[in-house]
Amino acid sequence: MRVVALLTISLFLLTGGCSQQAPQEKTITIVNAAAVDAPLLERLRSFAEQELHVPVRTLEKPKLAGKKNFQTLEKASERVKTDADVTLIVLAGFNDEQKHLVVYSNRGIAIVNSLPLYTDDAEKFARRMERMIMRAAAFSFGMDPTPDPFCVTRDYRSLEDLDLMGLNYSPPWQGRFAEEAVQRGLIPAGSSGKKRLTAPPIR
Repeated sequence: MRVVALLTISLFLLTGGCSQQAPQEKTITIVNAAAVDAPLLERLRSFAEQELHVPVRTLEKPKLAGKKNFQTLEKASERVKTDADVTLIVLAGFNDEQKHLVVYSNRGIAIVNSLPLYTDDAEKFARRMERMIMRAAAFSFGMDPTPDPFCVTRDYRSLEDLDLMGLNYSPPWQGRFAEEAVQRGLIPAGSSGKKRLTAPPIR
Protein backbone atom coordinates (compact mmCIF):
# COMPACT_ATOMS: atom_id res chain seq x y z
CA MET A 1 0.00 0.00 0.00
CA ARG A 2 2.85 2.36 0.83
CA VAL A 3 4.38 1.72 -2.61
CA VAL A 4 1.06 2.48 -4.31
CA ALA A 5 0.67 5.65 -2.29
CA LEU A 6 4.17 6.81 -3.13
CA LEU A 7 3.60 6.10 -6.82
CA THR A 8 0.33 8.04 -6.74
CA ILE A 9 1.96 11.05 -5.08
CA SER A 10 4.90 10.94 -7.51
CA LEU A 11 2.54 10.80 -10.50
CA PHE A 12 0.54 13.75 -9.14
CA LEU A 13 3.66 15.85 -8.64
CA LEU A 14 4.98 14.93 -12.07
CA THR A 15 1.78 15.82 -13.89
CA GLY A 16 1.38 18.96 -11.80
CA GLY A 17 4.86 20.10 -12.73
CA CYS A 18 4.25 19.39 -16.40
CA SER A 19 1.00 21.37 -16.43
CA GLN A 20 2.76 24.40 -14.94
CA GLN A 21 5.40 24.28 -17.67
CA ALA A 22 2.89 23.86 -20.49
CA PRO A 23 3.18 26.78 -22.92
CA GLN A 24 0.43 29.38 -22.83
CA GLU A 25 -0.90 31.18 -25.88
CA LYS A 26 0.78 34.56 -26.21
CA THR A 27 -1.63 37.50 -26.28
CA ILE A 28 -1.97 41.23 -26.15
CA THR A 29 -3.98 41.89 -23.01
CA ILE A 30 -6.23 44.88 -22.39
CA VAL A 31 -6.68 45.55 -18.68
CA ASN A 32 -9.68 47.64 -17.66
CA ALA A 33 -8.98 49.66 -14.51
CA ALA A 34 -12.59 50.87 -14.28
CA ALA A 35 -12.08 53.17 -17.29
CA VAL A 36 -14.73 51.84 -19.69
CA ASP A 37 -17.91 49.78 -19.46
CA ALA A 38 -18.12 46.12 -20.49
CA PRO A 39 -19.61 46.67 -23.98
CA LEU A 40 -16.90 49.17 -24.91
CA LEU A 41 -14.19 46.91 -23.49
CA GLU A 42 -15.36 44.06 -25.72
CA ARG A 43 -15.57 46.41 -28.70
CA LEU A 44 -11.96 47.46 -28.11
CA ARG A 45 -10.83 43.84 -27.78
CA SER A 46 -12.62 42.76 -30.96
CA PHE A 47 -11.36 45.79 -32.89
CA ALA A 48 -7.76 45.24 -31.82
CA GLU A 49 -7.84 41.54 -32.62
CA GLN A 50 -9.29 42.22 -36.07
CA GLU A 51 -6.80 44.98 -36.90
CA LEU A 52 -3.69 43.46 -35.32
CA HIS A 53 -4.39 39.86 -36.41
CA VAL A 54 -3.15 38.46 -33.10
CA PRO A 55 -4.99 37.13 -30.02
CA VAL A 56 -6.30 39.86 -27.73
CA ARG A 57 -7.86 39.18 -24.33
CA THR A 58 -9.29 41.41 -21.61
CA LEU A 59 -9.06 41.55 -17.84
CA GLU A 60 -11.17 43.50 -15.36
CA LYS A 61 -8.95 44.96 -12.61
CA PRO A 62 -10.98 47.72 -10.91
CA LYS A 63 -8.55 47.81 -7.94
CA LEU A 64 -5.93 49.34 -10.23
CA ALA A 65 -8.15 52.41 -10.57
CA GLY A 66 -6.95 53.77 -7.25
CA LYS A 67 -3.44 54.53 -8.52
CA LYS A 68 -2.67 58.24 -8.68
CA ASN A 69 -0.33 58.47 -11.65
CA PHE A 70 1.31 56.59 -14.51
CA GLN A 71 4.34 55.55 -12.46
CA THR A 72 2.44 53.92 -9.60
CA LEU A 73 0.02 52.22 -12.00
CA GLU A 74 2.90 50.87 -14.08
CA LYS A 75 4.46 49.27 -11.00
CA ALA A 76 1.12 47.74 -9.98
CA SER A 77 0.56 46.49 -13.53
CA GLU A 78 3.83 44.59 -13.44
CA ARG A 79 2.27 42.31 -10.84
CA VAL A 80 -0.66 41.60 -13.16
CA LYS A 81 1.44 40.82 -16.23
CA THR A 82 2.20 37.16 -16.96
CA ASP A 83 4.61 35.45 -19.33
CA ALA A 84 1.71 35.00 -21.76
CA ASP A 85 1.06 38.76 -21.92
CA VAL A 86 3.30 40.06 -24.68
CA THR A 87 1.91 43.54 -24.08
CA LEU A 88 -0.32 44.78 -21.28
CA ILE A 89 -2.47 47.76 -22.29
CA VAL A 90 -4.03 49.25 -19.17
CA LEU A 91 -7.10 51.49 -19.51
CA ALA A 92 -7.23 53.92 -16.60
CA GLY A 93 -8.20 57.49 -15.74
CA PHE A 94 -6.15 60.17 -13.96
CA ASN A 95 -7.62 63.49 -12.88
CA ASP A 96 -4.28 65.29 -12.73
CA GLU A 97 -2.64 63.87 -15.86
CA GLN A 98 -3.14 65.32 -19.34
CA LYS A 99 -1.10 62.75 -21.27
CA HIS A 100 -3.25 60.37 -23.29
CA LEU A 101 -0.78 57.50 -23.44
CA VAL A 102 2.45 56.47 -21.73
CA VAL A 103 4.36 53.42 -22.96
CA TYR A 104 6.99 51.41 -21.06
CA SER A 105 8.24 49.39 -24.02
CA ASN A 106 11.07 47.75 -22.07
CA ARG A 107 8.45 46.24 -19.74
CA GLY A 108 5.76 45.57 -22.34
CA ILE A 109 3.26 47.85 -20.59
CA ALA A 110 1.24 50.76 -21.99
CA ILE A 111 -1.23 52.92 -20.08
CA VAL A 112 -4.11 54.79 -21.73
CA ASN A 113 -5.51 57.75 -19.80
CA SER A 114 -9.20 57.82 -20.69
CA LEU A 115 -10.25 60.97 -18.81
CA PRO A 116 -8.78 63.61 -21.15
CA LEU A 117 -10.10 61.58 -24.08
CA TYR A 118 -13.66 61.46 -22.76
CA THR A 119 -16.56 63.16 -24.53
CA ASP A 120 -20.33 62.83 -24.24
CA ASP A 121 -20.30 61.64 -27.85
CA ALA A 122 -20.07 57.90 -27.16
CA GLU A 123 -18.99 56.96 -30.68
CA LYS A 124 -16.27 59.60 -30.80
CA PHE A 125 -14.96 58.43 -27.42
CA ALA A 126 -14.93 54.80 -28.58
CA ARG A 127 -12.97 55.76 -31.70
CA ARG A 128 -10.45 57.68 -29.61
CA MET A 129 -9.94 54.64 -27.41
CA GLU A 130 -9.56 52.40 -30.47
CA ARG A 131 -6.83 54.69 -31.77
CA MET A 132 -5.07 54.61 -28.40
CA ILE A 133 -5.13 50.81 -28.34
CA MET A 134 -3.51 50.71 -31.78
CA ARG A 135 -0.91 53.30 -30.81
CA ALA A 136 -0.17 51.47 -27.55
CA ALA A 137 0.37 48.17 -29.39
CA ALA A 138 2.75 49.73 -31.93
CA PHE A 139 4.79 51.80 -29.48
CA SER A 140 5.08 48.94 -26.98
CA PHE A 141 6.77 47.01 -29.81
CA GLY A 142 9.32 49.80 -30.15
CA MET A 143 7.83 51.28 -33.32
CA ASP A 144 8.08 55.02 -33.99
CA PRO A 145 5.35 57.39 -35.16
CA THR A 146 5.04 57.38 -38.93
CA PRO A 147 4.96 60.56 -41.06
CA ASP A 148 2.04 59.06 -43.02
CA PRO A 149 -0.90 61.43 -42.35
CA PHE A 150 -3.40 58.56 -42.45
CA CYS A 151 -1.55 56.18 -40.09
CA VAL A 152 -2.84 55.85 -36.52
CA THR A 153 0.73 56.14 -35.19
CA ARG A 154 1.37 59.64 -36.54
CA ASP A 155 1.90 62.55 -34.16
CA TYR A 156 -1.06 64.79 -33.37
CA ARG A 157 -1.45 68.16 -31.68
CA SER A 158 -5.03 68.21 -30.37
CA LEU A 159 -8.09 66.05 -29.79
CA GLU A 160 -9.57 67.46 -32.99
CA ASP A 161 -6.46 66.31 -34.84
CA LEU A 162 -6.71 62.91 -33.16
CA ASP A 163 -10.30 62.58 -34.36
CA LEU A 164 -9.16 63.05 -37.96
CA MET A 165 -6.55 60.30 -37.71
CA GLY A 166 -6.96 56.90 -39.35
CA LEU A 167 -7.79 53.85 -37.25
CA ASN A 168 -5.07 51.47 -38.44
CA TYR A 169 -1.45 51.26 -39.57
CA SER A 170 -0.02 52.30 -42.91
CA PRO A 171 1.15 49.29 -45.02
CA PRO A 172 4.84 49.56 -44.02
CA TRP A 173 3.90 49.76 -40.35
CA GLN A 174 1.54 46.79 -40.76
CA GLY A 175 4.51 44.80 -42.02
CA ARG A 176 6.74 45.97 -39.18
CA PHE A 177 4.13 45.11 -36.57
CA ALA A 178 3.59 41.63 -38.05
CA GLU A 179 7.34 40.96 -38.01
CA GLU A 180 7.58 42.06 -34.38
CA ALA A 181 4.57 39.92 -33.48
CA VAL A 182 6.25 36.84 -34.96
CA GLN A 183 9.42 37.50 -32.96
CA ARG A 184 7.38 37.77 -29.77
CA GLY A 185 5.62 34.45 -30.35
CA LEU A 186 2.20 35.79 -31.30
CA ILE A 187 0.18 33.70 -33.72
CA PRO A 188 -2.86 34.68 -35.81
CA ALA A 189 -6.10 35.10 -33.87
CA GLY A 190 -8.24 31.98 -34.27
CA SER A 191 -5.29 29.88 -35.45
CA SER A 192 -4.83 26.34 -34.19
CA GLY A 193 -1.32 27.30 -33.18
CA LYS A 194 0.42 25.34 -35.93
CA LYS A 195 0.44 28.18 -38.42
CA ARG A 196 2.73 31.05 -37.53
CA LEU A 197 1.96 34.67 -38.27
CA THR A 198 3.60 35.75 -41.51
CA ALA A 199 4.41 39.37 -42.09
CA PRO A 200 2.87 40.86 -45.24
CA PRO A 201 5.28 42.21 -47.84
CA ILE A 202 6.36 45.82 -47.31
CA ARG A 203 5.52 48.01 -50.26
